[in-house]
Amino acid sequence: MNITLDKNLQELRRKKGCTQEELAEFLSISSQAVSKWERGESLPDISLLPRISAFYGVSVDDLLGVGEIRKRERIDWYFAENLKIQNVGKMPEAVALLREALKEFPNEHAVMSELAHAIFYQNIDDTERYNEVIELEERILRESTNQELRDVAVQLLCYSYNYLGDYEKAKEYAETAGGIQFSKELLLSNILKGDECEIFSKELITVLADYIGLCTYNLNSIPWEKRHEFYLKILEMIFDDGFYGFYSTCAAERHHFLARIYAGWENQEERVKYHLEQLVHFAKQYDSLDGEYTYTSTFMKGVKGNSKQITKNVEGTECEQYLEALTGDDSRMFDRFRESDWFRAALIELAKN
Repeated sequence: MNITLDKNLQELRRKKGCTQEELAEFLSISSQAVSKWERGESLPDISLLPRISAFYGVSVDDLLGVGEIRKRERIDWYFAENLKIQNVGKMPEAVALLREALKEFPNEHAVMSELAHAIFYQNIDDTERYNEVIELEERILRESTNQELRDVAVQLLCYSYNYLGDYEKAKEYAETAGGIQFSKELLLSNILKGDECEIFSKELITVLADYIGLCTYNLNSIPWEKRHEFYLKILEMIFDDGFYGFYSTCAAERHHFLARIYAGWENQEERVKYHLEQLVHFAKQYDSLDGEYTYTSTFMKGVKGNSKQITKNVEGTECEQYLEALTGDDSRMFDRFRESDWFRAALIELAKN
């Protein structure tokens, strides 16, 4: 308990507006003893705890931080359950759980942030949800000093206002964010040493690849097929041994886009066939991830991943989702290939998973 007792004593004295000497006089002990408690160098005798609690007008549990510990354990339970639910793509259930958490802890900014994230990433056609995200995240900006929560708030506020068509408000929030050159990631990559620096820098490579992938969506002067092929080449260089881990889902997505594009062109059957086969390959690779894994490519060797830490906004496996995408109403561009052996084989492989 002494981990929090020293901080609690400091905070309680600050709120009461008294001195160490006043508490010491009340307890008939030396002020040096009180000073040592607040520095975490020693602990008060257990017989003094009720009198210290009475002096500050709190319970012994609150004095020792037991209430805060129990609250933290409860919040951690909510977050662990939320991760389990989002890991299998049950986003509506995650939202319901986090709403209960916010009812229980209405002033916890971390809970607000998790709920806003879950609401935002629901795979539903409802623009009203962005207003709720805005309400939660703007409250976080008003009240919280936690920089990580504030950064997430700015990000979701930018996206939410943009989706609602308020470009000026979205831009206003974007302007409050720090430039990429001042980011925690780039700063740490220049400060850390040895193995810690190497692993961190390898992880940063994939973060930068994510940014490049996002930027390709905005290069409207460049044909879509070139944008997707460019991003796939980057992934191929990063994961030069063929094991993409989490990024196998990114590769599958881009191969799906390319297969759709080339399916609309004349005399491109070989390209359609290639990209569908790659889609199947990476969808199966993603679905085969089970818990912790370690990357083995040249640039990512030693970096660890964990499929149990991944959140999704839809249920079902990657293969199930692409099987539906290739056979549903929005897959008419593939109609002329459906009787081909290679197209049937792709569907069979996806159905196996």
